[in-house]
Amino acid sequence: MPEPAAATSPPSTARLWLRLTPLHLFAVVAVALCVAGGFWQLGAYESRQGDAVRESAAAAPAPIEQVWGLGRPFAADLQDRRVTVQGRFAPADQQVWVRGEISSGRTWLVAPFLVDGSDGALLVVRGSSDAPGALPPVPSGDVNLGVVLQPSQGGGLPLDADRVTTSITTPSLVNELPYRLWSGYGLVQEWTAFAGSGDPTPGFGAPVDPPDPDVSWTVGLKNLAYALQWWVFAVFAVALWWRMCRDQVEEARERHTTARQADDHPVDSLTP
Repeated sequence: MPEPAAATSPPSTARLWLRLTPLHLFAVVAVALCVAGGFWQLGAYESRQGDAVRESAAAAPAPIEQVWGLGRPFAADLQDRRVTVQGRFAPADQQVWVRGEISSGRTWLVAPFLVDGSDGALLVVRGSSDAPGALPPVPSGDVNLGVVLQPSQGGGLPLDADRVTTSITTPSLVNELPYRLWSGYGLVQEWTAFAGSGDPTPGFGAPVDPPDPDVSWTVGLKNLAYALQWWVFAVFAVALWWRMCRDQVEEARERHTTARQADDHPVDSLTP
């Protein structure tokens, strides 16, 4: 009977994994491509969002009566909408100061604007100053305003002796003014000529810039879905790499074990 071969030590785990270097490199490249593809699609999504914001900001204003009526609720699609209103300002002593979170530390001057063809008023922000003071005069005669619509705020305190409150809250201010109010307000952005060249302009102090238009997250949704899909592929590539490496390492160990067992128990070439 031949002598059994000397038992060989099993290969180390590090050596077995090192033998799979080409597979490791392939996995790294695949994951890198998937991650890069996801970020590229995310960038496309953000670009679509930015384009939608610019298009909304550049949209031509429409007369307020075409998009919104007195007594109607403030719909989501009205926020940041640019509209034109024609009418005249209410008396100067009906203006209010707003100082709070909404004004970011500044003091806004809010005036009721009596809209032609209605029996109500739209609250408009003429501008801002450092602190409240004496109520400034308002223009006389007809005025055409371009405003950016914003929804009514909540939590406004009642007017104090200086006609100061903390937010533009329509339900609260409607009790302070002798008009029906639109359920929102407008940030004055532009105006055209009005009667009385010596009168003050509708603006006051520093203008209040409107926020960036609110764009639905679904704009460019396909690109966002593609980004998530690429990242799922990256996770799948990692899982597949791990599975293949583990299987090949286990197979190598099983082959070594089988070979060693065959060496330990050789089979005679002759049948007894």
